[in-house]
Amino acid sequence: MLKRLVACLACMVPLGASAGAKVCPVHFTFAWQPQDAQKPDAGSVRVADARTGDTVQVLQDVRNYQGDDNGLEALDLNNDGCPDLVVTADVAPIGNRINTVYLYDRTGGRFVFDAALSDIPDLAVDSRDPNCVTGDWKGGADDVGGERYCWRKGRLVKTNDYSVRPLYDKETGKFSCYEHVETTHTGGRKRVRKDCTKRF
Repeated sequence: MLKRLVACLACMVPLGASAGAKVCPVHFTFAWQPQDAQKPDAGSVRVADARTGDTVQVLQDVRNYQGDDNGLEALDLNNDGCPDLVVTADVAPIGNRINTVYLYDRTGGRFVFDAALSDIPDLAVDSRDPNCVTGDWKGGADDVGGERYCWRKGRLVKTNDYSVRPLYDKETGKFSCYEHVETTHTGGRKRVRKDCTKRF
């Protein structure tokens, strides 16, 4: 029997992207429904009213790397007080996690696919600011990067990104340093800071 992922949507709304109503008065459960036993990573997500058990929406043609409810996660990604749905679509051998994200639309009462959030690898809510989200990636053991986006008037805007990678001497091929690149995005402008150190 499939484990049921319960998203409690009755919570106070912090000031943020969509701080309209004070309470999100809906409770949902999410359940993974595989296409068939031989292909458990392809299927649909059943969204049901937690109080009545009635199906309110079925998200079709979804890929779930885990193949069960463990691949479903409820996160409040736009700081409106209502958890949104994150499905782990794939995990690369190096560990990069690719998601399919559905934002809960308060007006329509539906979960809607969000391409911008789905493009952010290893998506998470910023622990310092619930109005922002972060993403991280790996290109290798010592080649990593990340980015941060925040909601501004209903739009997701990149505020920061960084990367760290090793640099090697072109003639000898020996390790030179780790290049640290930090970029800040403000008002349509970019400020880039680079540093090369022996420390990762």
